[in-house]
Amino acid sequence: MKTWFGSYYDSRGAEPVEASVLAAEEFISFAWRTPGVETRKLKWDMKDVEAVADNSVQGTVITYNRDNSMRLVIPGKDAADFIGQIKAEKAKPWHKKGRTKEWLRNLSIFFGFAGVLVIAYLLLVPWLSEQLASTVSVKTEQQFGEAVYTGMQLSAQEDTQASALVNEFFQQMHVRTSYDVRISVVRGDVVNAFALPGGRIVVYSALLDQLNSYPELAALLSHEFTHVNNRHSTKSIFRRLGSKVFLGLLFGNTGSVTGVLVSQADDFKSLTYSRKLEKEADLEGLDILKERQIDPAGFKDLFRQLKASSPASALPEMLESHPDIAKRIAYIREASQNIPVKEDTALRTIFEKIKTTTK
Repeated sequence: MKTWFGSYYDSRGAEPVEASVLAAEEFISFAWRTPGVETRKLKWDMKDVEAVADNSVQGTVITYNRDNSMRLVIPGKDAADFIGQIKAEKAKPWHKKGRTKEWLRNLSIFFGFAGVLVIAYLLLVPWLSEQLASTVSVKTEQQFGEAVYTGMQLSAQEDTQASALVNEFFQQMHVRTSYDVRISVVRGDVVNAFALPGGRIVVYSALLDQLNSYPELAALLSHEFTHVNNRHSTKSIFRRLGSKVFLGLLFGNTGSVTGVLVSQADDFKSLTYSRKLEKEADLEGLDILKERQIDPAGFKDLFRQLKASSPASALPEMLESHPDIAKRIAYIREASQNIPVKEDTALRTIFEKIKTTTK
């Protein structure tokens, strides 16, 4: 099927009118406007037309055998070639026609399209879901995070006193953000911390027990905060769920997305990120410490404490997908050279209260 623009003559000597022409295997149809701005259409069977390349008009002349006073003139030879090919194909014996090849080609296209759909389902939809995460408002993202936190059923295990102190610690760091950061300390033996969409951060008491200085806690919270602020958690969760949330995100159906997130809530306790996102959280978290002149050794000490607290066969969950601690310490050390450090007595005092509370 092809389309062109040409001139239509409805009788010998008549003034031509501009027409749009569509040629298919069985017919040629064309339309034009009359002086009264009325659109008119005609359709000729392909068997009733002849098309020749005419050098005198530098184009293709198509005549209608049933009324040879009617003709179309289309610039160039493309129309003559196309119509000639159609007529040549129709003139072939049935066993030489291209129908069989066309059928096989269409079948290949069908299976190729099916394969593309499978690839899209496995690869493209999760990626698109991750991209759509960037379009979700902060308010909606917070609603998602709170729904997931509720679905985890951690409230009964929360150490409210420790939570209040850790939140006070983070507020004392004066980190600017559009998110309402809420930190919950949960009693448990898991050496872990994780961030949820919209500002909720969960820290297990077993992890707090491993920390020996306020720069370590500042490093931990800065790292998790970066996951929140850069939407790492939201993007990673949406990517993991892929098609389960894609349509809801695409059409703004937040209720259906919330339902899916709640049903999968327990899986997000051990949410892992790519090496790229972890490094981003490390280095942007380090920037937060540098701006406040908090000792960047807090990051190195945090990593060493976590690694030392568990045998190699039971690495803490927050380090599990990124076991090469030496590389993380190396780029932290390189990025923190020659920066001024001063003691923050307010953070140290709050940290000491936290340690006393969690004993």
